[in-house]
Formats: sequence, C-alpha cells, structure tokens
Amino acid sequence: MYSDYPKIQPLLKLGRPQGRYNIWPDYIAQYGFTLDDVPSLLTLFGDDKINSLDSSCLEIWAPLYAWRILGQLRSEEAIEPIIASFDTLFDDDYALSELGVALGLIGSKAIQPLTHHLQQAGKDEFSYVLAIDALGEIAKAHPACRTEVLEVYREYMARPIETAYALNGLLIVRLLNLDATETIDEIRRLFNRGCVDITCAGDLEEAEIILGFRTERSTPRPNFAKLHGMESPLPFLQADEDLQTDEDDTCEIIEHWLTDRGCDESILDVSELDGYFAAIACAPQVIVPSTWMPAIWGGEAFAPEWQSQKDVEQFTHALFNFYNTVMGKLQEGFYEPIFLQTPGGDHSLLVVDEWCEGFLRGLGLWGEMSPEDMRYLEKYLYPIRYFGTDEGLPSLEMMTDAEILHLQESIAPNVEKLHRHFFKPADNPTTTFIRAAPKVGRNEPCPCGSGKKYKKCCGLN
Repeated sequence: MYSDYPKIQPLLKLGRPQGRYNIWPDYIAQYGFTLDDVPSLLTLFGDDKINSLDSSCLEIWAPLYAWRILGQLRSEEAIEPIIASFDTLFDDDYALSELGVALGLIGSKAIQPLTHHLQQAGKDEFSYVLAIDALGEIAKAHPACRTEVLEVYREYMARPIETAYALNGLLIVRLLNLDATETIDEIRRLFNRGCVDITCAGDLEEAEIILGFRTERSTPRPNFAKLHGMESPLPFLQADEDLQTDEDDTCEIIEHWLTDRGCDESILDVSELDGYFAAIACAPQVIVPSTWMPAIWGGEAFAPEWQSQKDVEQFTHALFNFYNTVMGKLQEGFYEPIFLQTPGGDHSLLVVDEWCEGFLRGLGLWGEMSPEDMRYLEKYLYPIRYFGTDEGLPSLEMMTDAEILHLQESIAPNVEKLHRHFFKPADNPTTTFIRAAPKVGRNEPCPCGSGKKYKKCCGLN
C-alpha cells in the first residue's frame, strides 16, 4: 500500500506543482529516491484510489510526482507502465505535457515499446500523440537516438491515420523542432494527403521555410477561420447581443480579463497586447494560435482557469476583434500604436514602455531569420529596444525630452516598414482572421466555434 511506504509520504502532501510544465526540481537529491524505490513509485503512479479522488485533494497530485521521479531515475522498469497509461491519461493536461518528458529522460529503451503503441489500431488520437511526443523527447534528450526516432516517424507517415489531423499536425511540429530536413519528402506527401491540421505548425510552405527549402511564400497565408467555414471570426458569438462591443468596450473587456486572470508572467494591459499583436502581424512566417495564445499568459502553465463559458466567450470575442483591428490597420497602412499617457493636461507625456515590451514579446515568437532580414529588423527595431529593455534605460536618461519624443514618434512608421518588408501577401490577399481560445476543459467545445473539442482544436501543442 502506497501510504505505508515512508519515502512516499512527502509526495502525498505536495499538492499541485508550482511553476511551468516540464521544469522539475531534483527529486532524487531532495528526497533520496533510488532505483530500489521504483516498485513503490509504480504502485503510486497506478493507484486507482488516488486517481479517483476529488481534484481538491492534495494526494491526487502524487502520481504526477511519481512519474517525474521515475523519469529522473531513468527507470527502464517504468517504461511499459507509463506507456500503458497513455490510454487513460490522454485527457490530462499535465500527462500530455510531461509523460513524454519522463520517457525522454529514460531514453532509447523506450523507442521500441513506443513504436509498438503507435502501431496499435483503435486508440484515441491523443494516446498516439503521447507516443509521438515521447519519441521526440527521446531524440531531443539523446541525440544518438535521432535517426532511429526519425525512422519511426517515417514509417508512420508512410501509412498515416488520415483522419487524425491533430496527430499529423503535431508530428510536423516535432519534425520541425528536430530540424528534420531529411524527411522533407515524407512531410510533403503527408501535407499532400490533406490530413494535417495546419493550425499546429502552419501549412507546407511554412514547413519548407522553417526547414530552409524556400525563402518566402508563393501563396497567401492560410486563413484559419475559413478552414472551418467561418467568414468572420467567432460567428456564433456575434448572435449574442450581450457580446456586441465597440472599440472602446473591446479594450475595456480585454483590460478587465487580462488584469483579473493574468499573473506576473502575463500581458497585463491593452497597450502591451497591442504591441504583441503588431509583432505577430509583422512576422515573416505564420505564427499559429497554438503558439501565440499561451504566450499571452506567459505560457501554458500560467493559462487561467475560467469560471464560466460566458466569460470565455466574452474575452475571446473581444480579443479577436482587437487582433483583427491591429492586423487590418497594418495591412491598410493606417496603424497607430496604443500608447499610454501620464496625467498632466497639456504637459502629459507618452508612455510607450508597455507597448514596446509587448512587441518584443511577440518578436520572441518569430523564429530564425536570414542575416539580411536580421539586419533590416535591427535597423528599424532600435527605438523599441530603447523603451522595451532594461539596457535602454541608461541611454534614455541621458536624452532630452525632445530626443525621447522623436524616438517615440518613430515607432509607428518603423513598425509599418517592418510590416511591409516581412509581411508579403500574394496579389489578392485576404485578411487573416485566426482562432484561439483561453484554457478551458480539453473535452469541452472549443470557444472558436469550429465544433471540435478544445483538445483537438485550439488546445493543440
């Protein structure tokens, strides 16, 4: 019985883990676990009584600590039990984020059992996703295993599950993360089958750009909303008169929820969000919702818990009204950043720091660029760096008010130049309205209106 084993006792009292997913303390050093403790840890990991407890109980988190410790112990004995749990834990957010990491620590001995799991028919799509992720974690943690893992991926892509769009999209994510240029033919065939959810990592042209097989798009960027039959974002929300908002109301709603649900890691005001969306709009490659939405909150681990579906809908509707406004104004050449002002009547001063910090946050999602593009970026990024980084503060303190104002006034035209340079739509572009959602239950309907479950829509990756 798990409760009779002394070393297990502290794990029963830890409760929900603090901090980000996948950043684990050294439990071996902290609690003195060894390979001799593996049987007790496995008993804890698979304890049905604990797993059926109410979510408010501290003990329900103990199996999570068990799988983390089993990974840190590199326990080969834990491989089969962890893989067997895929069929029951595929709906668990922490399991989806961490079981693969645990197997990645254990290493090459897990490759064959994971391959076998991937080859079994009739499992939930996200049970297969767990196997794909675990293989990718092994290749990342043990570079000598990379070729073997890519061969498993290749075998799957030769006979993919053509209805498993999310699985195939997340496989593309793993291949891009591994810089798997040698699989480009298989990647192209998988896209050509029409069975890849491109909201995971973009379409084939984006994959080819990331892997270095092309330098720019030859077709317009994907319109994610239209992929789900939506001519405008969130049409099912627009029928609700309570959710109809003008621009001022939109900003007020967003400001409320960012303040109410945010943390120190989050974007906390509309000015910072405006800068963030401006950077995403200027990006040379499509930044998909599964990437940029969690970053608003500081990462998936900091995504808020929502009290009602109505709150989710209100925030999401306002958020995309705001995003579409930023995107549209940049494309039309009429963009004006939302800067703050200090009180003081005629003597009030512009405050651009939050906007600049948001832009730099969005810039962090861009990915690699050519030296030429990097030089162009730095040429027009300098005023934003002055106000958005600690390094710029000493220089600003030495400037006159007129010099500071000149820098502030140069931000908007510089952003428009960056947008014209990096955002290159085709001859007949259409405004890109994309979808995303705050953190909701993985089995609940996605707030984007696609009709899918959240875990198989905006909750991907």
